[in-house]
Amino acid sequence: MNKNRRLMASALALSIALPAALAGGAEGQSTAQNAQTSGQSTAQVSNDTDVLFMEVATMSNLTEINTSRLALQKSSNARVRAYAQEMITEHTRAQAELNALAAAKGVKLTDKPGADQRIQYNRLTTLSGAAFDAAYKNVQVGGHQMTLDLIETYRSVGKDQQALAYAAKIQPVVARHLAEAKTLP
Repeated sequence: MNKNRRLMASALALSIALPAALAGGAEGQSTAQNAQTSGQSTAQVSNDTDVLFMEVATMSNLTEINTSRLALQKSSNARVRAYAQEMITEHTRAQAELNALAAAKGVKLTDKPGADQRIQYNRLTTLSGAAFDAAYKNVQVGGHQMTLDLIETYRSVGKDQQALAYAAKIQPVVARHLAEAKTLP
């Protein structure tokens, strides 16, 4: 897929990744207040691009952590296991930084991956051996490519300087993770 098509696809993903977010908040309350009182993430009651980016980045981090924990349990391939441990360590660190950024802004983030990501995880739980390793590789390549596309799109439309700085900081890390995932067996 060429770069323009990827950017269009990620822009579309950003706009539809959280369908509930498009509903907007209740009249007279801020989106942060809506999220705090309803138990929802801020993105579920907001259409703010910066908030949506933080939410989708969180879902990505949580997916990488969860699927990589599963890889440590299910894979016997040393390269897959080493990559999985790296994903757990680096995405845990990235999420801690994103949690701090969101908290400073009064943004409540989700605590679980998106529905499609949970379905991918469920599929991984049914596999073993080389079939697991191949499916895990596909999840990692697809997830990191989507995240890289999201970051590129967000950096062209985002407004929050701290969130933009976070995106700029993690972009080369995500690109490295993608390149590493492509070399997995």
